[in-house]
Amino acid sequence: MDRTLLKLQEALTRPGCFLCRLEEDYGRRFLEGLFYEFVNDSAVRHKLLAGGFCSDHARMLFTLRPSILGIAIVLQNLLQHYLDGGKRPDPAHCLVCQNWREHLQHLVHLLHTRWESLRNSWGEETFLCTRHLEEFSGAFRLELEEVVRQKLSGILGHLSCLVEKFDYHSTNLPITPQEARSWQEALEFFAGRKFQKD
Repeated sequence: MDRTLLKLQEALTRPGCFLCRLEEDYGRRFLEGLFYEFVNDSAVRHKLLAGGFCSDHARMLFTLRPSILGIAIVLQNLLQHYLDGGKRPDPAHCLVCQNWREHLQHLVHLLHTRWESLRNSWGEETFLCTRHLEEFSGAFRLELEEVVRQKLSGILGHLSCLVEKFDYHSTNLPITPQEARSWQEALEFFAGRKFQKD
């Protein structure tokens, strides 16, 4: 079975937007591979001179720090190019984002073509955020929107219970893990970003 299909199937079982989850995982793996294996690759360096890193991937790079030497070499090249009169990299052409967009098209195609076998993997708290819903169109999008609405109704139920349990009359009622993360899931849905840590 296709490794990407397996990752998609696994992400569908987890809470939150499964494409945000896959996007974060892809970015992390891409950056690690880039700084361990492609630092001196001239084609990669050329692409980095054009795009550098968007703020999200720069922040991810800062957090991950896969190879300080690799990062230093790439940044030395970017800074030298800029000081020599070259143009500042345009984050709209971030190499990680460009590669993710290509991979995202593959994921969208996989989900569409394998929907009958994948729909049963969809978890109770799994959804597509507003940003990733935009990737789909036509009747398939309408079907996905209906599934997402059902899942969001469940999250709304957990969110309502959470709010109730903060009432001073309910101080002894335990908050379930689903209720505790429900506000984060709602935020992720609207923001189009994965905030929760696994």
